[in-house]
Amino acid sequence: MSIPKARWYRIGLLLFLTYLVAFVDRSNIGMAAPLMVKSLGLSSTTTGVLLSAFFWGYVITQIPSGLLASKYSAKKIIVGSLVLLGITGILTGVVKSYDGLLVVRFIMGLAEGVLWPAFAIYFINWYANSERARAINFSEMSLPISSIIMAPLAGWMIENWNYHVMFILQGSLPIVLAIFFAWFASDSPEKDRYVSKEELDYIKQNRTAELKEKGSFLEVIGNYRVWVFCVVYFLWITGLYSFGLWMPSLMKELSSTGIGTVGWLTAIPFVLAAIAMYFNAKWSDSHTSKRSFFIAIPLLIGGLALVLQHIFGVNLTTNLIMLIIAGIGIYAAFGPWWAWAMSFVPNNQAGTANGLINLVGNFGGIVGPIIVGAVAQGKNLLEGFYVLGFFLILGSIIVLTFAALNKSRVKNLDAHQNSKQLVTK
Repeated sequence: MSIPKARWYRIGLLLFLTYLVAFVDRSNIGMAAPLMVKSLGLSSTTTGVLLSAFFWGYVITQIPSGLLASKYSAKKIIVGSLVLLGITGILTGVVKSYDGLLVVRFIMGLAEGVLWPAFAIYFINWYANSERARAINFSEMSLPISSIIMAPLAGWMIENWNYHVMFILQGSLPIVLAIFFAWFASDSPEKDRYVSKEELDYIKQNRTAELKEKGSFLEVIGNYRVWVFCVVYFLWITGLYSFGLWMPSLMKELSSTGIGTVGWLTAIPFVLAAIAMYFNAKWSDSHTSKRSFFIAIPLLIGGLALVLQHIFGVNLTTNLIMLIIAGIGIYAAFGPWWAWAMSFVPNNQAGTANGLINLVGNFGGIVGPIIVGAVAQGKNLLEGFYVLGFFLILGSIIVLTFAALNKSRVKNLDAHQNSKQLVTK
């Protein structure tokens, strides 16, 4: 009997689109940065501070939003976030002072910081463990896809109008999506007015067959595994967001072309990154006990590519090839990462634990852009990207070490997964 798939084409699609428009509003400042440097008279260091200002607010709302989403309504949190994201996205195009932009970007970070902890509740409520990596990966694919869409489109808008118009037009998208999310999404399948009885029964059966653990908030905070995830995510995010935010400026520096061409060049690494994310999540779902390898190997590849780029990047073609490889490595691990992390956290604390991991990890979004700008001061941006490579390599080493020390835990989780599959077949 075929099970309906509303959890994929409706809930999954809404989560994907939410993250897509959020990442467009978050990252389109990278496309405008080469022009803002001139109009605002910014140095590489002050540009790095502006690019990181979003994350000052982003890290603050991680834990509170996780607690609120677990206790009240993840749907209401997401809808409110989308509205505020739209307002701040539009204001980015209106405000013309450096200090004003810092404030607007900070508020935008506050608004978007609530999204991922709320998403965690949706993944727990709507998907079984065997589906979760794909569900998470579907949402996370919005990261590279947002750049694939945003970079050329933003480049075209800036070239034909200006970056102020670009911010205003792209900032309106979250407000429109908030209306659709409010109407078509529900916190759980039990509360959903559209889900079929067959799909509801399937979801409930598969959820209840999973490994169930109980734990308090303090137990999650005291779980050393959660803090290992925090450190790895910090190293990873330091590389990831610096890579994305500084990419247009680097392409402008390497190619010496117009902003429209820079937009197309910027999109290239993210096309293959999106493809890699899809297949890596699919493969990891087939090897749940080995998910750590589907995280560590991509991070290692991404880190080595950035380090080797510094050595062999002698022209635009060589640099672009290394950036493509780096992008594949940096983004491919996202689906397996969150499914892997959730398997070590009590189900009833998923929102809080994910909020904590995001909180600590996204400090990398604060320091990363500043590091690149500071290292590149008086030199070139490749120097900053070289440093990011070592952050990714260290993160890979920690993942492999952690996996080796927790083999028994992984085997236990995999045994529960196998028994669940036997029950539901």
